[in-house]
Amino acid sequence: MKDYFKQKINRVAEIHYYLRPVLSRALEQQKITDEGRKIAGNYKTYKDIWEGSFSDKFFDMTTMIFLGSTIEVCLKEYYMDKKGYTKISELKDDPKYKHGIFQRFQSSNRTDVVTLYKEELNYDLLTNPHFASIQEAMQHRHLYAHNSGVIDDQYIQKIVQITGQDISLMPEVANSYRQKDTYWFKPLRRLNYFIDETRMFFSIFV
Repeated sequence: MKDYFKQKINRVAEIHYYLRPVLSRALEQQKITDEGRKIAGNYKTYKDIWEGSFSDKFFDMTTMIFLGSTIEVCLKEYYMDKKGYTKISELKDDPKYKHGIFQRFQSSNRTDVVTLYKEELNYDLLTNPHFASIQEAMQHRHLYAHNSGVIDDQYIQKIVQITGQDISLMPEVANSYRQKDTYWFKPLRRLNYFIDETRMFFSIFV
């Protein structure tokens, strides 16, 4: 399974560490003509347009979403392997399986991956020293996949539960959150960290 985990996580790392810089350099080489600036605005290169329109942030959002999906898939495949399942239909016949369970790290009715792993595999994910980072990454993944990065009370409360940090008190949020939709790009700066934490999280699995 470790080779499988490595392969899956490498696909995410490839996008972030290789393809993104290649794209950024290519866009920087594309100059905007005087005629083009009449349409696009006062930008010198396509990279300027990419960053000025926050397209670079939305690109990184998709990488965070991909990372979250990779975490979900790896947790699912590990569970299936340990249970001896070779196809999805066998997983769906598992009475403890619920749709989306491998992306839920906490729930009020115990239909989450932590409970599933503990009861069925005798593996307490909470003992994994990288668990909190993975839980946080999945919360960011949910924000970007379902809310396009616009924060709400539920997201703020869950981040407080996971990290102890109340982002609603930060000036860039407090000054605008209640007045208008507020995009939260800050976690994207830590993509390197979340990719590395995902590697270490799954390296402990046996």
